Amino acid sequence: MTDKPIKVDKKAPYTIRTSGLWNSVHVFERAGETIGKLAVKRAGLIGMVTRSHYTPVEGENISIERDPGLLRSQFGCWSQVHGGQGREWLGSSIRYSLFAREVTLHGGQKPYRMTPSKAFGSGWDMHAPKTGLVAEFRKKGSTIQVTLHRRVDFFLLLLAYHTICNSWRTSILPGPAPTPPIM
Repeated sequence: MTDKPIKVDKKAPYTIRTSGLWNSVHVFERAGETIGKLAVKRAGLIGMVTRSHYTPVEGENISIERDPGLLRSQFGCWSQVHGGQGREWLGSSIRYSLFAREVTLHGGQKPYRMTPSKAFGSGWDMHAPKTGLVAEFRKKGSTIQVTLHRRVDFFLLLLAYHTICNSWRTSILPGPAPTPPIM
């Protein structure tokens, strides 16, 4: 007798459980099942995040690597294709300055914006240029709840989470409205 796959609602929330301090592991769950793990690596004396690697239960691995830059946080998202023989660019993220509270995500289409939530507390919101709020990231202890409001590719959600996973303290105060995209 074969097991039938569990039907998951398109808007079912993701739960992310974190463990570790310096090199942390983030376990992604949806509808009570583990769907993958994100391992975040740090380097140097100041502990700057240099790369992450997402290993799903099923599907292709995704790596997120820091692009060269002195004052800004810029990461590229790559899929591992053909059994590790090549890489395909999926997207990138950039925080334009050290003190900026807005992050821009590019995934080959129009840019998304990440801003701290409008209320007090640890949380970030992901906005699309035309349709508005796409996802909410809310931290409660060592667990993060991701609520979807619109359809979004998983790699963009992963890239958004990777970019903000160490920036929870900057989101405690209410955030600004996202700036309109530059076309």
